[in-house]
Order: sequence, then C-alpha cells, then structure tokens
Amino acid sequence: MTHPSLISHLASGAAALWNGAARLRVGLYQSGLLRQERLSAKVISIGNIAWGGTGKTPFTLWLARRLQAGGVRVSILTRGYRRSSGDRARIIPPGTPPEDAADAGDEVQLFLRYLRIPLGVSASRTEAGRLLESQFPVDVHLLDDGFQHLALHRDLDLVLVDAKNPWGRRGYFPSLLRESPEALRRADAILLTRCELLSFAANEDSLENLRATIQRLNPSAPCFTVRTELLGFREWRGNHSLSPAEFRARRPLAFCALGSPHAFFRMLEMPGKPVAGQKDIPQKAVPQKAFPDHHRYSWNDLGSLEKAAAEAGCDCLVTTEKDLFNLPPGANFRLPLYWAAIELRVDEEARLLRWIWDRLKLPGAPPAHPPEAAGTPYTQFATESRSR
Repeated sequence: MTHPSLISHLASGAAALWNGAARLRVGLYQSGLLRQERLSAKVISIGNIAWGGTGKTPFTLWLARRLQAGGVRVSILTRGYRRSSGDRARIIPPGTPPEDAADAGDEVQLFLRYLRIPLGVSASRTEAGRLLESQFPVDVHLLDDGFQHLALHRDLDLVLVDAKNPWGRRGYFPSLLRESPEALRRADAILLTRCELLSFAANEDSLENLRATIQRLNPSAPCFTVRTELLGFREWRGNHSLSPAEFRARRPLAFCALGSPHAFFRMLEMPGKPVAGQKDIPQKAVPQKAFPDHHRYSWNDLGSLEKAAAEAGCDCLVTTEKDLFNLPPGANFRLPLYWAAIELRVDEEARLLRWIWDRLKLPGAPPAHPPEAAGTPYTQFATESRSR
C-alpha cells in the first residue's frame, strides 16, 4: 500500500509541474507570442483557479439577471461541458425551452430555465461570440468558466474563490489548482463564495485571514463576499414545497454530481431556523452519495440510490436543481425527490455593480433592487418562501 505522505509528495510535484506550464502559457499570451482575439461587445470572464466548483454557474445567473435589469443586452458564452451535440458552434435563441437544448449540457439548460438571453456554446468562445453577434445585439458577453480561456480578450476578469476550500484541498492533495494562487494577480475583482460555511473566528481558516491573504496577492483588486441562501425545497414533478425548517423533519438521502459536493452536503447539515414553538433545530448527519462532476445518471444509479435510501431508513431523496437535468428520460423514484432552491447574496451588491458599470462604462445605471425573474420556478418558489 502506498503511504499517504508519498502520495501527497507526488501530488505536490505534479501540481508544481502543472502550475509551471500554466504560467508559461500565460506568459506567451502576455508577451503577444500567442494572440488574443477580440469581440465587438464587452467581455466579462467569470472563472476560478481551482479544479472543482466554486459557484460559477449560480454567480453567472446572478450577474446576468442584474445586467439585464439595468438595461444591458447580455449573452453567455460557454463551452457546454459534456455536451453531446456535434455542432462546432451553436447559438441558442432567447426563450428556447431547456429540454430543447438537452444536448448542450446541464449548465446551458439551467441558464435557459431562468434567463431570456442568447447563449453561445462552443469550445471556441471567440467563434461562438462572433456568430452570436451576427444574430443578436449584445452589449456584454459573460464568459462562463473563462479565466483560463486566454484566447479571448476580456475586459474584466472576475475570479471566484471558495472561502471554505480556497486552494482546492481534496483527499491526499493539499492543493488541487488549475493555476497557482499567484494567478489571482491577473484578477480585476475577487469574489469569496460560500462564506456562510466559514467560521468568523480568528484562526487560520477565518474569513478575515483569507481576505488578508487574497489582498496580499492582489492589493489592487476589490474583494467581495458571497453567501448562498437556502430558500427551501421543491418536490420534483410536483407542487409541494418545504421551507428549510420544515425539511428538517424529513429523513433525506442527498446526492449530487458537482465539482464541490461537500458544499451542498454541508448546506443540508447546517442548523435550521426554528419554526413557531420550536427551538433551533440541531445539525444532523445526512446520508449522502457523490458522483463525478456533471455525471449523467443511469437507471442503475437510480436503483442504487433508492436501495441506499431504504437501507438508511430515509423517506425522501434530495439533490440540486442542476442534477435534475442529468436524470435519464422518464426517470422515476418510489420515494419523493426534492431539489434545493438557492439564491446568492452578494455583500455590498450595490458597490460591486457600480464598480462593473464604471469599469465598462455601461449605459444607464445598475438596478436599484434585486430583479425578479418573472415566470420562472425560482421566482415562484422565492415568493412562496418569503411569504411564510
């Protein structure tokens, strides 16, 4: 058996080689030896330096809605990770039903569920952007997962860092990053996500110390904190919804296929808000099953989940909204399946939006109030939750 310390040393060596290659590539673009292409519209890149999720998809949704509410004509350029379509570049018009873009990947379907904007899907975001601009008027492209997509010039680089796991620690890997932390020096602004999971105590994992580390790396970039609020749970293929406090009475088995599944599972295990006549509901362990990122579930997967739920004495299943798009057609469960409805809360939202408007010299002004995505399941659920 290989000793864990040896695995850790090997992993650190491999990471150093990878980060060195990444620095060389960045240098080639910065020197002009590799050429960046430009689009007519402004480009905001939303990315990270870690392998795994940092909340890029929810933040892209958040920013797209606010740009649109401020009168900005916005699009999203995305690779369409794990898409099955063979198109070199595909433009998806506003209002396309998510099910009509099932071959474009789960993130594209999620964007379509909540936004009425054009989407460009291609490994070459430049090609997708030019094709999209030939069909739709665009002021700003959001470059999804774009920090390492250096072939396309961007006007702003927004970099997301998971506050709970900033340097990509995973298993024997003390750090699992696409680029070294020094790459944050290229960022125009840094957003610390999932801050609700982080202790505010004065220790090495505290939010204050993390912000200080980020600011030492890039003192010129403004730093913002982002929290994920759990609105509640909605039954899949049903109208039944539960508040977070009400859901604590259930015995769920949780499953997901995310880049950082720990954040989803941790959110489910956090203490719930009290309901009338009750004390705070204590944290409890939730049986859980993690699949590879963007996993497409098979019928065997569904059977194993229900078997595990029965063995653990669970009375329901719970997953993320994005995972619903990766269930097999005609999927069904004997137990109720719920999905967790979330909403991002950006601290100092007005300051961040004003900074974006000023840096890009956008017309008009940022929205004074958070926009409502009229007609979407999200808005309906959020309205129900706030009225409780």
